Amino acid sequence: MKIAIGSDHGGFLLKRELIKFLDSKKITVADMGTHSEESCDYPLYAKKVAAAVANKKFDRGILICKSGIGMSMSANKVKGVRAALCWDIRGAKSSRLHNDANVLCLGADKISLDLAKKIVEIWISTDFEGGRHLRRVKQMDKI
Repeated sequence: MKIAIGSDHGGFLLKRELIKFLDSKKITVADMGTHSEESCDYPLYAKKVAAAVANKKFDRGILICKSGIGMSMSANKVKGVRAALCWDIRGAKSSRLHNDANVLCLGADKISLDLAKKIVEIWISTDFEGGRHLRRVKQMDKI
C-alpha cells in the first residue's frame, strides 16, 4: 500500500509520528508537507494529498490539522476523493466498510498519538464491504 500524507503546522508533530508508525508497518509513505511547525495554509496540503490519491498515484491519503475539519472540507473538493474525518476507531472502520474512504483526516488536538495509531491501523486494514454500499459510493462520486 502507498499512502500520501500531509499536514499543516498544527498537525506536523502527529504527522511525523504517524510516518514512523507507517514505516514500521512496511507501508510506503510520501510526506507531502508541511515540513515544520511554521504557520501555513492547510488547503494547499489537502489539495496535494487529495490530488495524488484521485490521480491514483497513491492508494490512500492521510491529512492532519488541529481539528481535521479544514483538511476534510478541502480534500472533499477534489473529484474522486472521499475524505473521512475520524476521531474514533468505530468511525474509521465504518468509513472504509461503508464509504470506501480513500483519505483519512485526523485532528491533532482531538486525539492522542495512541488513538491516532489505532485509527490509522484499523483504517488501513479495513476493506470496502461493497454490496449495497457500492451503489451509494457511486452516487457520491457523481456529485
